[in-house]
Amino acid sequence: MNKLLLTCFLCILCLVNPNANAKEKITWAKWDLTPEYIGRGEYKDQGYLDKFLVYVQSLLTEYEHESQFQTAHRLERSWSNGNTCTVHLWLGFWPKRIVYSKPYGFTAPFGIVTKATSPLANKLNNKQNASLKYLLKNTKYKLGTLPLSPSSNTNARYPALHSTLTSYLETGKVIEFRNNRNELSVKLLDYGRADYIIRLRIAHLSELKIEKLNNEYKYYPLAEDQNYKLVAAACSNTELGKAVIQRVNTLINDDFYKRYIQYRQEWDAENIVFEHVYNDYFLNKQKNPNIKE
Repeated sequence: MNKLLLTCFLCILCLVNPNANAKEKITWAKWDLTPEYIGRGEYKDQGYLDKFLVYVQSLLTEYEHESQFQTAHRLERSWSNGNTCTVHLWLGFWPKRIVYSKPYGFTAPFGIVTKATSPLANKLNNKQNASLKYLLKNTKYKLGTLPLSPSSNTNARYPALHSTLTSYLETGKVIEFRNNRNELSVKLLDYGRADYIIRLRIAHLSELKIEKLNNEYKYYPLAEDQNYKLVAAACSNTELGKAVIQRVNTLINDDFYKRYIQYRQEWDAENIVFEHVYNDYFLNKQKNPNIKE
């Protein structure tokens, strides 16, 4: 009899308060940046962070999940909602407004891209890398970059290159381009708006693949940037956000690392140097002075 009464009481409680057992909701911010997230076209949802986010969400079954594309300005406002997270963010952003998980990945050093038939490519010939300091000091070629410091933030977009780039901003040799994609395009080279651009190799290759472009360009690593910048998950600095981050930290293990590098390398398969550096650091626990916060 007592069990029957208890069962009836619980049923009534659920009817009176249908949200009593509702899961707390996390809004996962994404941004329009290939090949991290892809929101349209043939490769929709096939970005390496699209896949990795689905994987992470599948492990956090105690929460309700919503994924939402946001601009940088909107994301800045979203942290105050209290339930905003992102699965992949450089360390050091919005230090009082968000909390980070343990790092589980990093981004590669930056390089430059120029047209394969350009005078610059002819000058560099088949060099293994290029010196940004040399090019800015000794040539008149125009370099295209994104804004050197993201709006409302003190973090440098190109940390290892920041001081070199800022010293040439007023010379006409460094041109900042703003757009909603947070990434540059080889169209700047095609239309003659820049002679070379700074970007990550993986971003360059993904543009060629997604847009079905012939590879009429040359990519050169930069001698001045050998750094790999750590990334982690991040959430609003609230009780919910802290709880989510603590839970994410329990998930970070060898399987977690392997899943991340697997998805990333689908877009940069030939970059075996990156994969070796990643595996040595995260899986084999080898220290590396070039891996930075």
